[in-house]
Amino acid sequence: MELPHWLIIGGTVLVMTGFFGLALSRDRRAATGPVSGPISPRSQLPPIPSLLDSSPREQGRSEG
Repeated sequence: MELPHWLIIGGTVLVMTGFFGLALSRDRRAATGPVSGPISPRSQLPPIPSLLDSSPREQGRSEG
């Protein structure tokens, strides 16, 4: 067989392996069940003041 045929066969094997791995990961996820326990919310960072500044910016900057 020539190179393109080997590429098709190799791609098919990779796709089949991916589907097999996906099926296994779903089985494992279903076997463990839902995550139990409270999920604590993450604290929010304060906003960056420069992002809140709505004043017009300088247009005449010198290029150097």
